[in-house]
Amino acid sequence: MNPLRLDSFLRNIRVYRRSVAKKATLSGRILVNGESVKASREIREGDTITILDADENQIRRIRILREATRPVPKKKEKDYYEDV
Repeated sequence: MNPLRLDSFLRNIRVYRRSVAKKATLSGRILVNGESVKASREIREGDTITILDADENQIRRIRILREATRPVPKKKEKDYYEDV
């Protein structure tokens, strides 16, 4: 399977547009497994993504259940991640 980029995954599950995800990672507002990462970071099932607001407060934390290699229908989003 091809590596899945963080920004692509967030776009595919409809959390962020890819360009917005890139800006958020550059400003340190998206963490993977507690680490600040680049938008190109490869992600895997079981990784935890934490999304912070501009004041560094956690606004969302999700665990990857399945890799979303293509945009998924809105009704199926929860098959790919869970809120933790």
